[in-house]
Amino acid sequence: MIFAARGIMVSLAFFALLYTSLSLIVVLAWRWLSPRTMSKPLRPDVLFSLRAAPFVISAAVSLFLICPSFFLLETHSMDEDLGTFILGISAVLFLGAGLFRVVAAESRTRQILTTCVEGAVRLEENGVPDATVSPQSVAPLMLIGIRMPRILISQSTRHLLSDAELLVAVQHEAEHLRARDNLKKAILNFLPFPGMTGLGEAWQEAAELAADDGAVSSRKEALDLAAALIKLSRHYPHQMIPDFATSLVSGGESTTKRVERLLAWEKAPETVSNRWRYGLLACTSCLAFVVKVGPVLSLIHSITERFVP
Repeated sequence: MIFAARGIMVSLAFFALLYTSLSLIVVLAWRWLSPRTMSKPLRPDVLFSLRAAPFVISAAVSLFLICPSFFLLETHSMDEDLGTFILGISAVLFLGAGLFRVVAAESRTRQILTTCVEGAVRLEENGVPDATVSPQSVAPLMLIGIRMPRILISQSTRHLLSDAELLVAVQHEAEHLRARDNLKKAILNFLPFPGMTGLGEAWQEAAELAADDGAVSSRKEALDLAAALIKLSRHYPHQMIPDFATSLVSGGESTTKRVERLLAWEKAPETVSNRWRYGLLACTSCLAFVVKVGPVLSLIHSITERFVP
């Protein structure tokens, strides 16, 4: 039992060191690669991967390398110092704080959703994705929730927008639903780190642009979505958006940029997905690791002994 606890503590300590180091690298890299220096904005999936990479890499290394190497190669004598236990406890506190943030934000979002759906009715329009008109909605049009997300439209928005504008606006939120952006918000909320705010905001802006692109397939639809953005931003300059929700109108310079982009809309050329190549590379890397698992674990154990004595 004590030996298992030592293994878990060492794995957590290495996780704390690796996560902190990788996160600092990402923060510095993002400041160096400022969006102003990029000729083309990064896609939201790239930004999200960059933001979540320190945690994913650290968790994977700790779980699949550090922990097995400890149990296979470590002696049963207690030789960890006080720093190892401090790092391990720090990792536990970090994970606990992240979990608390997510649970609290989900509770607040669920309370708002419960209030908003009172008296709500399903929008009956041909060609419109599944959406609900709510007299209690806190935003003119939003996708709210994670487990059972819903597209909510305020009654005033239903009367303010034309049928064509409302259709493309709801399609915009449907794109957020397909991308699981509220779930991604929860994941990023679980991973706080100083200096990551700019990267998180860049992801949110890129996610809005991607949802615009997904909702629009013609110049007419682009103009309809731009008109919807202008109308709602003028009538609702200030909005209270729940933690795990996406609103059509984000406000400020972001809305202006989106409108200008939609007004200059042109059909983008079709691109061929290269995801299969990344999958093949991942499978090849896993196979190579399995073949060399013994030497790799020995190397990992020696590295652990050096950094987490």
